[in-house]
Amino acid sequence: MGANWSQQGCLKISKEQGLIERSELKFDTEYSFEKSKHRLYMLDTPMQLLTDKWQAIATIIITEITVGNNKTRGKFKVLKIYSDEEVEKVSATLIPYYQFREQ
Repeated sequence: MGANWSQQGCLKISKEQGLIERSELKFDTEYSFEKSKHRLYMLDTPMQLLTDKWQAIATIIITEITVGNNKTRGKFKVLKIYSDEEVEKVSATLIPYYQFREQ
């Protein structure tokens, strides 16, 4: 028995989980998210905001997380919104977990 945790180095979310379109993101603005399962995020540490299609659209920091009832809720603040060129280049460096980890 015990809790099953997943440590996260980026925030990958869908619209249903709180993703805001890149064109609608605002610098220095805080947004909420909610994901299933228990997840650990580094607070106040820059990381990428990813779409559910593994596209990097911004650099953010997680400012708050609450874990319970098999969910993780939190808030993130936008530090930098990527240009079209940055989205392409940063996204190209990502290795989706499904390419190296069994499901």
